[in-house]
Amino acid sequence: MMEEIIESEITSTEIDNLAFNFFKLFAQYEYFLKKQGFFQSIRGKIIVDWDCYANKIVGKNFMDLLGEDKISAEYILREPPKSQVVENEMIVWKSVNNEEVNVQALFGHIGRVRNNLFHGGKFNGTWFDPKRSALLLKHSLIVLERFRDMGMIEIDN
Repeated sequence: MMEEIIESEITSTEIDNLAFNFFKLFAQYEYFLKKQGFFQSIRGKIIVDWDCYANKIVGKNFMDLLGEDKISAEYILREPPKSQVVENEMIVWKSVNNEEVNVQALFGHIGRVRNNLFHGGKFNGTWFDPKRSALLLKHSLIVLERFRDMGMIEIDN
């Protein structure tokens, strides 16, 4: 699938399917993290602690754990999703630091993929930059699926 995304045009339906699968798995991660106590409560609001999970469960040798799928982590770390910011009263996309190569940065970038989608930054009825959106979704899915398949989260059936 990765080669197909890189070498050919991707349809809106294919990106929709990637986004659905990504959201579903991301939600399963967040459920597991909260269930296992990887969260903070700030003024009664739950904040999932991805850094704590990344450090305690996945660890510093995350690239070795990913094996051949480490190319997905390398892509996300090298080409992280941009962040929406306000400059001169305009919402604009800002490049994000790609100099950090650690497990916290990896999960931070995957979280931004989710945030950009969920908060409407990448989709208003049509996909913005569909090829890049598809690459970020697919690479994020590969990383999350790999760690899930290694038992780093448990999914209730």
